[in-house]
Amino acid sequence: MIIPREYKYNYDSEISSDELEVINKFLFFYRNQSIIVADEYRQDFGMVPLENDRIIFKTNEDEWKSINFCKRIFHEGKSYVVELGLRRVGHREDYPKCLSIHKFRIITDGKVHSIILDTEDITRRNILFNIISIFDEKKIISPEQAYSKQMYTDKTLQRFIENHKWQNIDTGIQQMPQLADALFIIREGFETTSCYTADFGTILYQLLSFRMNNYIDGKDLKQLDELILKLEKTQLLKVQLYEQSNNLKSFPTNSILLKSNNYNGRIHKSQQYTVDNTELLDEHKELNQYVKTLKPKHK
Repeated sequence: MIIPREYKYNYDSEISSDELEVINKFLFFYRNQSIIVADEYRQDFGMVPLENDRIIFKTNEDEWKSINFCKRIFHEGKSYVVELGLRRVGHREDYPKCLSIHKFRIITDGKVHSIILDTEDITRRNILFNIISIFDEKKIISPEQAYSKQMYTDKTLQRFIENHKWQNIDTGIQQMPQLADALFIIREGFETTSCYTADFGTILYQLLSFRMNNYIDGKDLKQLDELILKLEKTQLLKVQLYEQSNNLKSFPTNSILLKSNNYNGRIHKSQQYTVDNTELLDEHKELNQYVKTLKPKHK
């Protein structure tokens, strides 16, 4: 969640009774899940320092891992957002083998309450214990792992959307109903010479995004809205993959055998955009609006 600049940060030690209930609801959602999908999952690897970035030999273990969760919680008619950040640094023998908490906060009414859990307060210690027991690293998977089997790089959907071929999309879904929840490529490519990204989105997400960002009217708009209405119960989901390579050189070295001391690293990250983690609230709002205006016409 991107926090607006005007939000106020609160580092008070007190946790209100409402906040405690919100935390309990957040933890309850994940408590009995055998597999937990992170909202953002990043791993940093060291690599054999070859000059050709197209060939990557990485080490077996990551040198850095960062896992983030974000969930919107409703309590007493009020909307809260809970953010939890976990990370593990390095894989040396003297480093801890478990994830540590580096961010835990509750956001509501333009305020961000950062909660520190490493205290002797019994309430906070219980929260800490619950987080550690629930968010077992072995259970947590990345969005890439969770949705890889749903991802398709075929660009037929993009062409149909760009050319307003709504009936073709409808026909394609009827021919293979499982594609209604598939993730089709939106864009891919290098943002810089060392940074590569790829975005995937469900058909519903892509149709809503296209409608929100383009002017469409008349019969064309009606057909698009009818297709959106047919897909209203399917997934509203976007997934982004990100990869970046880093090359660092230090001079001088301690030996005439080395011109420079090279470090090559690779960042691999995947992120999911959903309504629950607040990233697709605008699309969800638009969807509700279309459904309200269209449904009476289909009675």
